[in-house]
Amino acid sequence: MTDGTEGEGRRGGVLVALVVVALLVNLPLAHLTWQRWELSRDGVEVTGHVTATNVLRETTDPHYVVRFRLPEDVDPGRRTWPAEVDHATWRSAEDSGEIGVRVLPDKPSVQRVDGARSSSLGYVVIGGVDLIVLLLGLLLWRQRRATRATLPA
Repeated sequence: MTDGTEGEGRRGGVLVALVVVALLVNLPLAHLTWQRWELSRDGVEVTGHVTATNVLRETTDPHYVVRFRLPEDVDPGRRTWPAEVDHATWRSAEDSGEIGVRVLPDKPSVQRVDGARSSSLGYVVIGGVDLIVLLLGLLLWRQRRATRATLPA
């Protein structure tokens, strides 16, 4: 004979697990938001030196990619960075050999390239997982209410 607390403890553990999953899924979005805020507050405008330009999937759905290096005082390692940009920016970068970049001086990996294109796929995935976690939480809450209603007083 049990008093029903064992099942509630298990459901409480499931609830904690759902909260942890929701936090983990949303962590990249929170990090991206923080980096964008830092970039808008502390970023500096620099000119990147274009090292290569490419067109991916040219015949079906063209994606214009520019590879560039930041100035040495911003990125002493002189790494090459890729960015997908719109066609006009790609054409300008190909012709001039330069591209505008807003970058955090102490974090060259945090940057925003002029004319950059971004995909909403990440937001869709995060939203879908959030929806699943929310539905599981609501299902758990509903089941808990139903269980409490059927327990004798």
